[in-house]
Amino acid sequence: MAKKIVKKRKFWHVFGRAVIFLVLLVLAISFLYPLYYMLINSLKSLSGYYVNPFGLPNEQLQWQNFATMISQFKILKLFGNSFIVSFFTVLGLVVMGTLASFSFAKVDFKGKDGIYLAILATLFVPAQVTMIPMYISFAKVGLVDNYLGVIIAYWAMFLPETIMLMTANFKSIPNELLEAATIDGCGYFGRIRNVVMPMGWPAISLSIIFFFICSWNDLFTPMVLLKSMDKRTVMVALSSLIGRYTGDPPFQYAGLLMSAIPALAVYAIFQKSIVKGMSMGAIK
Repeated sequence: MAKKIVKKRKFWHVFGRAVIFLVLLVLAISFLYPLYYMLINSLKSLSGYYVNPFGLPNEQLQWQNFATMISQFKILKLFGNSFIVSFFTVLGLVVMGTLASFSFAKVDFKGKDGIYLAILATLFVPAQVTMIPMYISFAKVGLVDNYLGVIIAYWAMFLPETIMLMTANFKSIPNELLEAATIDGCGYFGRIRNVVMPMGWPAISLSIIFFFICSWNDLFTPMVLLKSMDKRTVMVALSSLIGRYTGDPPFQYAGLLMSAIPALAVYAIFQKSIVKGMSMGAIK
């Protein structure tokens, strides 16, 4: 009887793991297939694409699609524009989010809960609703057609989410460690640098990944606020491919694939940092 129970438990254990594996496999394929589709079609000629859009290239690989994207479309310059916006967006979010989240998580002050709830309430306001008044305000102070205007807009949109994410993580930091840091002579910023940032690194890394990708891939905000052609971000410029190169999908796929590389690189780099940060938090 006991052997039957053990075998039954083992069967359901193996069955459960198999189901989880299949679900993860389906999700992985669904996420990776668009990249695979863009890759194989970006290396085809126009005729090769229309003959077999789902198969591997059966002719000479068309690397000139990428060369043309660099030489004529100036995609590297567009990368620079997007990187400026995304880098300073993430930098500001990390600095402001860390300071604000530490205060909400570990500092007692009057009205803390009300202010925190008011900040979270802004998450329910769609960005499109605030874009017109934001544009009018930015136009009056010279922030239209200016990278700073786009960065400030992203701060306004993403900071509440950053605070919510970091505050939840910082609350798990033991108060004893902060008290020990205070005894050792650390002030407000010293406790953040020596205790909060190392132990809260998983949330900080996740914020870097998520909001870098959000700002890099965003089309709506820079399209509204940036007017000059030489200041366009890569996504705004690539949207023009739909009109200019409608009849050349391989060229479009080459641009889309190149635009995905920086975001994927940031994710790959900081994914390891999340695991490392979790380990540091567990050890401490």
